[in-house]
Order: sequence, then structure tokens, then C-alpha cells
Amino acid sequence: ARYRAISWVAAMRQSMGHASLIRLDADLVTSAGARCLDGSGGGFYWRAASSAQNATKLVVFLQGGGECRSATECAVWDGGAGRGSAGWPKTKRLGEDELSDDASVNPHFHDWNKLFVPYCSADMHSGTRLTPSHALGGGYFAGHNLINATLAQLRRSLPALAPSLVLLSGSSAGGIGVLLHADYFAAAWPAATVKAAPAAGFFYPAVSSERDFINGDATPARRLGLAAEWAPYVSPRCAALYPGEASKCTDAAFAWRALATPLFVRENQYDTAKLANCGCDASAALTANDTSYLRQWGRWVRGTLRDLGSEATPHGYFAPSCLSHAANLGWSAAPLIRGVSMLDSLAAWFFETGGAPARLADDCGELPCGGGGGGSCPHLPQDPLSRACVGRLAELCHGLRGRGDACDACLESHVHDLEAHGCPSRGRPLLRWYCGGGGAGGHHVCDVRIGTNDVASLPPPSEALPRIPTVTIAPGVEMPLINLGGVHSHPSNYSAWLQLGGRGLDTAMMYGDDVQVEVGDAVAASGLPREELFLTSKVPCCPAESFTSWCVWYDKEYKDLDAYTRSEIDARLLGVARVDLLLLHWPCATMEETVATYRSLERFALDGKASAIGISNFNASAIDALFAAGLTVPPAVNQVGFSIGGHSESRLGRDLDTLRKCREKGIAFSAYSPLGGLSGVDVLHHPRVLKVAAAHNRSAAQVALRWVTQQGVVAVSASSNPAHLASDLGSFSFNLTGAEMKALAEI
Repeated sequence: ARYRAISWVAAMRQSMGHASLIRLDADLVTSAGARCLDGSGGGFYWRAASSAQNATKLVVFLQGGGECRSATECAVWDGGAGRGSAGWPKTKRLGEDELSDDASVNPHFHDWNKLFVPYCSADMHSGTRLTPSHALGGGYFAGHNLINATLAQLRRSLPALAPSLVLLSGSSAGGIGVLLHADYFAAAWPAATVKAAPAAGFFYPAVSSERDFINGDATPARRLGLAAEWAPYVSPRCAALYPGEASKCTDAAFAWRALATPLFVRENQYDTAKLANCGCDASAALTANDTSYLRQWGRWVRGTLRDLGSEATPHGYFAPSCLSHAANLGWSAAPLIRGVSMLDSLAAWFFETGGAPARLADDCGELPCGGGGGGSCPHLPQDPLSRACVGRLAELCHGLRGRGDACDACLESHVHDLEAHGCPSRGRPLLRWYCGGGGAGGHHVCDVRIGTNDVASLPPPSEALPRIPTVTIAPGVEMPLINLGGVHSHPSNYSAWLQLGGRGLDTAMMYGDDVQVEVGDAVAASGLPREELFLTSKVPCCPAESFTSWCVWYDKEYKDLDAYTRSEIDARLLGVARVDLLLLHWPCATMEETVATYRSLERFALDGKASAIGISNFNASAIDALFAAGLTVPPAVNQVGFSIGGHSESRLGRDLDTLRKCREKGIAFSAYSPLGGLSGVDVLHHPRVLKVAAAHNRSAAQVALRWVTQQGVVAVSASSNPAHLASDLGSFSFNLTGAEMKALAEI
């Protein structure tokens, strides 16, 4: 193995800028199923960095080239690197974009190690089949197997390779492969910083209503994503987020919510491939209806991009308002957005330099697809080389801008003249883009003005999980309007909650040390910055009139400890130096004992160990008694059992008088059991709840939660089912009418 590695590296150095083909070992082909569509063994191209300072830096590129979904399609599929590897050349020039070794074209990554993964599986790099598919004409679909074997071959042949910085990229079907495997590559190199930048992969607006798409398919990835016959790979994290809808994991508009790996989406707002999949042929002259549809499409895309690139995420995007698929997303061909190039934007995101905006989407109202004749395209790069190239081309091929083949033919006839005027061959993609975007067909002859729109006036896309609203509970302290709880007998899936976008976790000392540790482990494993999370915990007050049985258990462990010490133990179990909210779990047997215990919480907050403190299960009279004692730090929150129905029970604060008292005192109201478990009413099957749910195309549970949170009441839900957790987080995507709120309150 050592000899093979040395020989390989020597071959790399002799390749003089070319990447060398490395075929997979026979055992990887047979046992790991690493085969092309025709059954031949796969491989990859490798070019080593020439300088020691870049020896641990790596660009990985997944090639694109369509896919096949039927025996007829698969019989003729020949995209990417073809159906098999027999004819692959021994060396390959990696001369474009992130793979280029030309520092003038690729200043940031030109001397990094380069790994090029050919595409020969027709399955968007997803398949895991070990045997041929007779239903699809006898082809192997083993894209994921090929990636897995590539990583294994790298470990064998370059055992010293230890990446520290990795850019994972790919275009079209390769971009989809990036979405599917971003976390997979990150797991393969846990010591490395891995970031993913797909170009022109699936990115559909995250809308859900069937009327939103021409063909009546709310998410085209459902039928254009993963084919079951491929036996596709989907990351466990994404599968948990979208149970039964794995194809959403191919669509960046949805998949980003499941990715731990930072993502930079390179996508045209009006991607012709996506539009065609939705029934809009933007390569032909557009009707008035088409134009109206494109106008709405642009709104959807920009709204979805805002969700993906919110300040709470590590993700970025570069989205020109161009009518094209992938031809204008290369380093040299990409347009400017507000004077910033795609390369500068991506570099600012990747290296976190802040030198340029990392989230850019045009809303200039014009599609630079030509056909109008004359005038300069406002998206064309404005550097001197580009101006010289395009200016000369405009002189030589006057009137042919955007005319597809006719413009391309003119370009080819004047290649030598263009080179003489400072436009070298590497500028050719820019000129082809000027001619109409290149790619299949190459004809973008429409001349459509989309018009500027007030994107902020649009509601967020209903199927994208919205950012969770917060409520201010104390100066500088924002609490999510929904949090995940759970007790020892009914634990919740805290890790899935955080993966799905939840940020509030609710627990308590009385739920058991194991629950506290489980919550703390989920926080640590999430990798999320501590400031993005909101941790609520509770310390008991014993002896207690209403919670005697809980105090019996508590007394066995912590009877002789004061509340301050209990709180410190609680924080240690959670693995944090500070909790965001610490509650007194219930009133003690006497108000004197209650006040004394609350004083310990005040000290805990004043010592900086809790951002805010509060109470739980206090009714209106108990609140008045506590305030009468004189408080240094007033309670920020009162958490009680509260839901639709059951508002006559006042002993533990579940009544409307307690809600009114909290608002009078400036105390935020929080509801555990918000689905009605303590109400004495079968809320989730109540006819009135079901009627409202049907009117909004939502579940009864979402209606019950929205009734709570729409009043500004913080909800604390609980579930171990990822689908239920996702549904809870999606409950902010609609609003109940005033009449509906009133009708539900009367249950």
C-alpha cells in the first residue's frame, strides 16, 4: 500500500496540471458495489496541490449530467462521464472554475488538492444498488456506492491525507449529489471544516399549495427527485425531518433545514430546468400567463432564499435573476449582483472574511436573456477583461445578443479576433452566456421584464418551516414561542428538535437526572452556538401541598440542599454555565417557604447564572402573595397547564384569571400540555377544532398550538416523533381569524 501511494503521488506530480485517473480497487467494485450504470468499476480524478501550505486543502467536485427514470430513458442515457468507465482517459484537464489551476481565474482555490468524481450512475449520485435493476433496463444505480468507495480508495492510496479545509461542489445533478452528501463528507473528515456550494441543483420555491405550480405538483422534487428503483441514499437527519418525503432531501429549498454542513446555494432565480419541470417552457416566446407566472415564481424564490439565508443560519446564496440553468454560474461567466461577483461572495462566505455580502439575490426586475436587441445587460460582469470581450463581440456580432445558435456561430467565426482583443479562451463561457446561456437547446430568446416587486409584502413560503417567533420576557432576553419539554416517563427527541430548527428546550430537576443529562447531551451534540439556544429548567419547592408525591422522590436525593445549590447541580447536569430561564416549579406548602426559595432564585440570577427567573403552577392569588413580599427580581414567566378548554380550574393557575393577572404584572404566560391533556376536553378530536383545521389545511394539533401562541402565550410541547416535532414547528405558518379564536376559546 505504501508503494502504491508513493507511485500515485509521483504520477500526480508528473501530470503537469492534469488530474490522473485512479480506478477503484477490484474489491471496492465488487463488495461495495461501486459500479457505473453499465456495471464497470468506477474511479475518480486526482490532482495534488503543488505547495506544502495547501496540502491539507481540498476541492471535491461531483459531475452532473441528468438522470434516468424508466427503461426507455436509461437505454439511451449518456450524460456526465457516460454509462461506463472503459473509455475514460488516463488524465483529465480540470480547467474550469473551482477546479482551475489558473490563479487569475480561481484565485482562492487554484493550488488546492482537486478530487473530481465522474458521473456515470444516472441517479444523481444517490443509488445504493448492488445488483442491476431489471425494471430500469438492467443498469446499476450506485452513485452513493461510488462516492463511498472513492473515500475508501483515498484512505488506501493517500493514507497521509488529512484534509483541514474542504469545498464540496457540483453542478446540476452533481449539485443534488452535494445536497445528499454534504454531511456524509463532513463525517468522513471530522477534523476538517467542510462547506458545500452546489450550483443549479434542485431549488424549488418552498410553497405547498397545489395551485402554486402549473402542473399541480406542489413540490416537483416529489416526482423528479429520488426514484425508489435506485435504492437511494438519504442522510438519517434529512429522513427524520421529512418522513415519507425523502425526495425533499434533493431540493435545497428544503434540504438545508436538515444539513449540519454550511451551504452556499448558487442558483438562477428563473432556472429554466426547474421552470420546465413545472410546465413553463421559458425557451420559447412567453404568453401573458407565462410572464405572470414567472413574476410570481421570482417572488417565491426570493422569499425562500430569505429563509435559507437568515442571520440564524450559516448558509449563503448567490441568485441572479437570470433565465438560465447552469451556464452562467461558473467563475468567469457569472453576473454581478449589486457590483459583487459570485466568486467574491462565495469566498466571503467560505473564508468568513466579511469582505463581500454572502447572501445576494437580484430583484432588479429584468431577465438578461436577450432577444430585445441592443442595450447592455445590467448583469454582465464589469471587470475590464469582461468589458473588452463583450464589447468586441457586440461589434462583431451586432444584433445577435441572446440569439442562441446564431450568436454562437458568430462567436466561433471570430475566435481569433476576440483573442487578439484580450479575450482568451478561458473567457469563452462568458461569451456563450452573452449569446443566450448555453446548455441544452441554448435558445433563450424571450424578452421579458419581470418587474420589481415588494418581496417583503409576501407571506413566508408555507411549507418552509418559519423562523420561530420570540417573546421578550426580561430586558435583553428573548424566549421562543414554542419549546420542547418531556419528563422521565415520556422523554422527547431533543436532538431531532434541534435538527428540525427548534431552539427552546424545557426541562426540570424533578424530571430526573437522566433527562437533564439527555437534554445537555443533545445541546452539546447539536454543534449550535449556545446563544442560539434557550434552556428552561425548574427547581422544586418542597414540602408542597400539590406535589407531595414528587417531593417524596426529591427528598431522597436533595432534601438537605438549599435552592441555590439545587440550581447549581441542575446547571451542571445540563452541562451549561448559565440557564436562560429558571423557574420555581410550584408553590411550597406555605407562602413563607415559597418566598424563601424564590429568594435563592433571585441570588442565582443576580450572580449571572440565570438570564431570567420565574414561577410555575402559580395562580392569581399566589402571584399577589409573592409580589406582596417585595421582590428584587420579579418573575419573568409563569408556566401552567393551559390549552383550549378547561379554563375553570384555578388551583394551579389554569384559569383565565391567572392569565389576566400575569398580563397585569408584566409576566409572560407559558403553557405546558398545550394540546389539552389537562383540560378534560378531547381537544384534538373536538368538532370545532377539526372544522378550523380543515379550513386551514392544518392538523388539529397545529390549530391547538396556534390558538395558544397567537395570544402571545409560550407553548411547551412534547414528542419523540420527528414528524410531530416538525408539525409543531410548522404551526406558525398560518393565523387564526378573530372569529376562530373566539370560537375555540368558548370550548
